[in-house]
Amino acid sequence: MFGSNVLEVATSIVFVYLILSLLCTTINEQVITRVLSLRAKTLENGIKNMLVSSPTNDTSANLATAKTMLQQVYDNPLIKGLSQDAASSKPRKPSYIPADIFAIAVMSTDLVKDYKANQAAVPPALAAIINKADGDVAKEIIAVEKWFNDTMDRVSGWYKRRVQLIIFILGLVIVVGLNIDTLSLITSLSNDAVIRSTIISAAQGSATNAANASLTTLVSNVEKFQPQIGWSAAVLPGDVWGWILKIVGLLATTFAISLGSPFWFDVLNKFISFRASGPPPQPSPSSAGPTVPTTKVIVEPSSSPNSVSSLVANAPNTDGQSAANNGGGTTTTS
Repeated sequence: MFGSNVLEVATSIVFVYLILSLLCTTINEQVITRVLSLRAKTLENGIKNMLVSSPTNDTSANLATAKTMLQQVYDNPLIKGLSQDAASSKPRKPSYIPADIFAIAVMSTDLVKDYKANQAAVPPALAAIINKADGDVAKEIIAVEKWFNDTMDRVSGWYKRRVQLIIFILGLVIVVGLNIDTLSLITSLSNDAVIRSTIISAAQGSATNAANASLTTLVSNVEKFQPQIGWSAAVLPGDVWGWILKIVGLLATTFAISLGSPFWFDVLNKFISFRASGPPPQPSPSSAGPTVPTTKVIVEPSSSPNSVSSLVANAPNTDGQSAANNGGGTTTTS
């Protein structure tokens, strides 16, 4: 098992990564996503994309039809009921729509009714679904649900990539602003046992509930390693090689943050468990069993089989003394 100092430094670095990841995630969810309505806009773009898709080259006509149907879908009372402030004149569009409600809203639009009545324009993919169902409304609903779910799988990937980019940019801003350089942080923690023990104590307390940490708790945890971060004249590199190492350390922290808080939460729990387990206990001398005396039977070549049997019969008792010695052999106790 490697040294405890190395393990403490590694645990401290992982805890720093976890706190910064949680800080970026909290800022993204509580500020950026809400202000920009990122979930709702991503969902709307996904629905628009599935309605406008067409194998033909008449993209302008398909785009106009898709916009019309999109507006009719969002004007449906079932969809409006999912919106925030639905009773207001300008409700916020929903960030989540169940597949069954979406299918009912689509099949209730005026475009679909006109298409069934006089073959008016509808999105080509939806027209194929209606024609294949051959008038069976249940089949139409099921097909639209599957179409929506398949599209939302791709939309979820778009949203995750966008969030990863936002977290990476947030992490870069925080890391550069606070000068959280991984290389310098390792050196500082290796030489400062007080800060290291403080961070380890905070890490042990956060290993079980880090996922539910509030912004105030995160800021409080950042303050625990504040003496090791920040810009000053003393930490500025003095040469080109020093700046290269500084940039590498800052980028290492940023890329580590972009891995996300769930990843570092699992790593921290493993480090804490490994640190708490320690080496296996060694048995103490007092726990060993009582020493059992052994008896050596030495038989001389001239002894007869009867004398050997006699020696075995007259073996020493429990106090280690011989009960008898028979002529042809010698009994010793060790």
